[in-house]
Amino acid sequence: MNKMNAIEINKKACESIKEALNVNPESICAIEKNGNEWRVEAEILERKAVPNKFDLLKVFEFKLDGNGKVNSFKLLRRKQRGDLD
Repeated sequence: MNKMNAIEINKKACESIKEALNVNPESICAIEKNGNEWRVEAEILERKAVPNKFDLLKVFEFKLDGNGKVNSFKLLRRKQRGDLD
């Protein structure tokens, strides 16, 4: 089994998001390891606005195995870029 670190998982998650959703993520918000699984949260641009603080973003959760293969993903929430979490 390949032991990936958070930096490698970040890269793999970005590639997987592009493949799964046909868009590049705006940002990776969180990476957590739980046993042999990685949990990654990513922001995806849904709608561009002017000014950009009103852009609408989707926040997805991706679960990857220890080799960086996506096991599942789901939409967690929508938010405006300017919103505070």
